[in-house]
Amino acid sequence: MPKEIRPVQMHTMEQLLAPLGVTNQYKGLHVMSFNPGDIEVPILHPFRSDHFFLTLVHEGELSISANLLEYNLKRNNILMVAPNTVRQFLNVSPDCRLTSIIFTSAYLSATSIHTKNVEAFDFLSSQVNPLLVIDQEAADTLIPIMKILESKMDVRNDLAYQDEVVLSIFTGFIYEIGALYQKQQKIAEVKGTRKEELTFRFLKILPQHFKEERSVQAYAAMLNITPKYLSQTVKEITGKTAGEFIDEIVILEAKVALNDPSLTIAQIAAYLNFADQFFFSKFFKKQCGTSPSKYRQTPL
Repeated sequence: MPKEIRPVQMHTMEQLLAPLGVTNQYKGLHVMSFNPGDIEVPILHPFRSDHFFLTLVHEGELSISANLLEYNLKRNNILMVAPNTVRQFLNVSPDCRLTSIIFTSAYLSATSIHTKNVEAFDFLSSQVNPLLVIDQEAADTLIPIMKILESKMDVRNDLAYQDEVVLSIFTGFIYEIGALYQKQQKIAEVKGTRKEELTFRFLKILPQHFKEERSVQAYAAMLNITPKYLSQTVKEITGKTAGEFIDEIVILEAKVALNDPSLTIAQIAAYLNFADQFFFSKFFKKQCGTSPSKYRQTPL
């Protein structure tokens, strides 16, 4: 039976936290404050996860790539990375301090926010724009809530109603985030960001279909617009065309796969739905300036 190929690896919450010395997490929830400069970032390659990852930067700067877009987080910036998003830690300043809340979809569902107040769920579900910029007053509201949640991570589950207390605090935090996101979106709507929304919709569906569809026409059809308008809009917002993004995500997957010596180039070509190894090699060389086999021989 051919080996299953999953080039961009999926990491669980436990796999992400273990290199940081964290061996426990509260039933699908974990909160931690730290300075990334004081530790070795556990995962440097592109990866996906099975959980949400929300980070608030207190000081310094942090750069993360999410679905091929680079986000440079500064003081009072919040980034929400949803499950299955291809992400990569790029750079961190020596003075960076941040607090991260990591939680599973199951834990989020326990809040029932998605059934009670759909609008408060937008920041987590739509991922139209995963970056939230807040002022110091809002940060002063959020940080104490995050600290309380973090303190609960060290409490043993021997107190009555412990689960209910933690879930209630977490639910309140999500509502606070939802309110801030709605405020930001209303401001953005006034400034006219329909093109930004279209761009993020394209970048959201791209990771889901790139192995089967590599034409701008296909994605334009999914979005009910013309290929020309899609490319022009994406170019205007990001500086890259839709076609360039399509090629980039294919190459990203190909490079990660090529780093696995147990996979043949023919297997990788088939996984990425190229007609054969020749067409894959031709595409790879055009994009990277070298053949897949020579790339594989280059030290990382």
